Amino acid sequence: MAEEEARSSGDFDIRGKLSSLKQHPIFTTYMNISDKFRDQATLVGDWTHTFIDGQTRRFYRTVFRSPGPIVIVMILLTLLVGKDAMNFGQQINGDVEIYLPDGADSTELLLDVREQWSTDIVLLYIHTDNAIDDESIRGSENITDVAILQQISFLEGDDDNKEMGRYARGIDWNKEDRGTEDGVVWILSASQLIKEGNSAPSRFTCAVEKYGIPILTASECQITGQDPRDTYVIPNNQDQVNNTVENLGKALENLVIDTNGDGVWDTAVVVMGIRFEMDGTDVDPRTDPEGNEILDHKAFIQHVKSVISDCAGNPDINNQFDDPLCGRDYGGVKLSSMNEERWEEIPTRQAVTVTGLTPVLHDVSDAIYLALEDMLPISLALVCLVMIALHRNPKVIIICGTPIILSLAVTFGTTVILDIMLTPMIIAAGPILIGLGVDYALHLINRIEETRNKLLEENAEAVAQARRDGEVAEELDPWDKKLYLDATVHSMMTTGHAVLLSAITTIIGFSVLAWAWLVPIQPMRTVGITLVLGITCTFFFSIILVPALGWLVRYRKTGGKKAEKVWEKIGEVPVRGAFFVIIVAIIVSGLGAFILGEELGKDITGSSDEVPPGLESYEALAEYSRVFEGGQTNMFIIDAKDRGVINDIAPIRHLEVLDSIEYMQEEKINHVENTTSISLVTILKAVHINVNLSGQQMYDRSLWEILHSPCWDDPAQLECIITGDIVITSATSRETMINIAFDTLSYEIRSMLMNEPLANLGETKTLVYVNQPYISLGIAGELRDQLDSYLSEGGCDNALSCNALGVEGVKNSLLTGGLPVSLDINKGVHNAQMDATIATMVVLLITMTILFRSPRLAIFTMTAVGVVVLWQPLLMRGGDVNVNVFTAMISTIVFGIGVDDSIHVMDRIREEGETPGGIVKAVARTGQTIFETTVTTTAGLAAGLTLAIPGLRNFFTLMMILIFLALLTSAILLPAMIVAYRQIIAWVKGEGNWQDYDNVATLSESTMDAELTG
Repeated sequence: MAEEEARSSGDFDIRGKLSSLKQHPIFTTYMNISDKFRDQATLVGDWTHTFIDGQTRRFYRTVFRSPGPIVIVMILLTLLVGKDAMNFGQQINGDVEIYLPDGADSTELLLDVREQWSTDIVLLYIHTDNAIDDESIRGSENITDVAILQQISFLEGDDDNKEMGRYARGIDWNKEDRGTEDGVVWILSASQLIKEGNSAPSRFTCAVEKYGIPILTASECQITGQDPRDTYVIPNNQDQVNNTVENLGKALENLVIDTNGDGVWDTAVVVMGIRFEMDGTDVDPRTDPEGNEILDHKAFIQHVKSVISDCAGNPDINNQFDDPLCGRDYGGVKLSSMNEERWEEIPTRQAVTVTGLTPVLHDVSDAIYLALEDMLPISLALVCLVMIALHRNPKVIIICGTPIILSLAVTFGTTVILDIMLTPMIIAAGPILIGLGVDYALHLINRIEETRNKLLEENAEAVAQARRDGEVAEELDPWDKKLYLDATVHSMMTTGHAVLLSAITTIIGFSVLAWAWLVPIQPMRTVGITLVLGITCTFFFSIILVPALGWLVRYRKTGGKKAEKVWEKIGEVPVRGAFFVIIVAIIVSGLGAFILGEELGKDITGSSDEVPPGLESYEALAEYSRVFEGGQTNMFIIDAKDRGVINDIAPIRHLEVLDSIEYMQEEKINHVENTTSISLVTILKAVHINVNLSGQQMYDRSLWEILHSPCWDDPAQLECIITGDIVITSATSRETMINIAFDTLSYEIRSMLMNEPLANLGETKTLVYVNQPYISLGIAGELRDQLDSYLSEGGCDNALSCNALGVEGVKNSLLTGGLPVSLDINKGVHNAQMDATIATMVVLLITMTILFRSPRLAIFTMTAVGVVVLWQPLLMRGGDVNVNVFTAMISTIVFGIGVDDSIHVMDRIREEGETPGGIVKAVARTGQTIFETTVTTTAGLAAGLTLAIPGLRNFFTLMMILIFLALLTSAILLPAMIVAYRQIIAWVKGEGNWQDYDNVATLSESTMDAELTG
């Protein structure tokens, strides 16, 4: 007893202090000003409501005068815009660069590299019959066999076939064009290096003649009469090839491999750097759905495949080789390089497979586009089935489906008309727009039916009363046009208001994705723009067509009585157990918040789960990366322009520059784990000049050895006589020999490693290629940091200007290419994910504060949606969902969809009143509708489960669960917060219990209990 008195006394003290605060002059002044503003706002609100009501009535009176023609006109107008909607696939861009964050260092570096060289890589992945795993049927072909090399060279293009037909001349048929004619800037392969070695003596002789050195042999090069590229072929002599292979040494390590350990190189790769812009090249154009011819990477890839296909039927190849590589298929045969556990799932492997990051990205984009084409009809079909099951009236499909189809047509048609670039991420837009379209349409038609039935019941009661009084009263026709107009106007002024609020907030929420300063990932921005456009169209079509179609088809919602009683019971949960609901939500949200950073901070994955299965290019690239421990082509630039020309030597040819490159490669870069590099130094060491007399090798030195011969400084050494260097060093200067050595390199190598010569300067830049396998981004990030730490020694003015080489007038860039691009995309997606989520919350909170004219209601509404985002990490961990560019948008999408449910519930609570009965009624009526919209939305998303891409299936599954959770939080947690707030306020004011729990069950019975039937 004493404890109760003490507690009561304590409560009284608190209330007394709060009461005294209310009498404070500052508080009373604030309340007076607030009351005046509220009174003025009420007056303005009443006038606005009356004005809008009048305009709404005029508008729908016009609609109901000619509903049929209006529907037809809307459809015809849609056809004008949406006729090209099915061609939106041509807007999808599969280039990896589009995912790069704006302003990232790797983006700027990549663009700088692209000005002179190539950043886009296509591979030919090649297997000989020695790559077969089964020894009983394994052949003996070696990549360095003359026959194999000649076939590879035929595909690449060489002097033997440069004058043949369109496809027979090979892929890179012009070695001097830097890709302007054939699209190929450079090729690097075992075949190419052997052709380089074979043709080097000829070019060396020409260079010697050019610089007037008196050491010409009998095979003099008459510059005016001989093409120095006439020897750019595979020699017919196997011994000569073997000698060249031996000289190449480490240069071949990344290009050929023995996959089964039998001592034979059975697998090779041809690496092609291609132009970014294919316009003007002589490759086969592809044709878009409108019949336009397009020259792009996809066209180039198709052209390469045509060259391979033509080779398979080329008589020169078939007459020379019994089973040519270009026509060989290893169907049903396991190769040693294939994954032991998955090889039966892998598509049939060709002896020559086109792969590389560029083909893979285009194949993935095409596969996802086709998946979207297949998914949209399934999505619409599932939505129709669910609506029929819920409403038991097929007419609802016409009412809800028509606005959806028209919205999709206009949205995707507009992307084609405005030439908006799309990405594979657009796959998420279709089901979302279908779900939101159902949401708006169902809320509107259900409220029209509810209001119409209410008016009919009121009329029935009036008629019954009149008859009891002996009076005559006219019964309303259920399809009286004025009755339907009144029901429509009332619905638009109530539920229509909520639909408008939800459309505005959803548009604003999704628009956050389109803010370039906040979201640096362009594909995410295009999804945001598409969704904003789609939601605007959905709202517009729903407001006009739903009432018109409801009237035209005489729609009546059947059933609903039992469901409404169930929802009345659900509506009692937040009223009876408000604090329990809130405590549970806090605990679950706390667990989600605890692992939020860990789960959403995971690196983006590029595993097979994230791509469509059965892609030959992807499987080949994954295998190449694993077997060759390569695949990611990185690079950094070395710029020696500031050195100028010294002794007639172009800046990048200076020996000091080359020596510093060698030191950077051999002492630093090549010591980084999983890393190899190729530079001018690598090639100069690989290309040998040899002289044979009567079959005896008299001289064999690499260009690098010649340039670094000690005989330049002291010719009186025995070594100079033994090696033969004295002949060269005594005949010319080292400076002249530097130019001779560089002129010995083919145009192919020069295009790959140096920029195009500048007037009065010559070559000023070179590129060092750094190769790594596709590894987890966590490990890759450490490798990049290590490489950049080497490249930034000596300090950097910016990403393009560092002093790591330690040579005056020479600058180097930081690393760019595959690895930095992947890491920057990973960072950009994570930053965009977090920034977009926070910005969406803030923007929606401000928007709803203005729309509701109440910060309290806005906070409650946002909290009900925000907790769902905190639950996302729990679902991702439980469902083993990886972070990718799709999941990065989930938070924003859930806000956009979930806030609709909360707004409808909150708006209905405001309409019914913040009382126990009003809350139960609001949940019972609105909860039933948002359940229907949630089920239909998830049905639309369920079409994503038919996709053959596990990563996307996980994405759609996660979306479906989160949308259902948004239903629960809006129907239960949101009302619970209002109940808890009211109870606390009642307690503080000393007003006792805010509600009588015993009477909650009867509260709904006192409300309008209309059966939603006609």
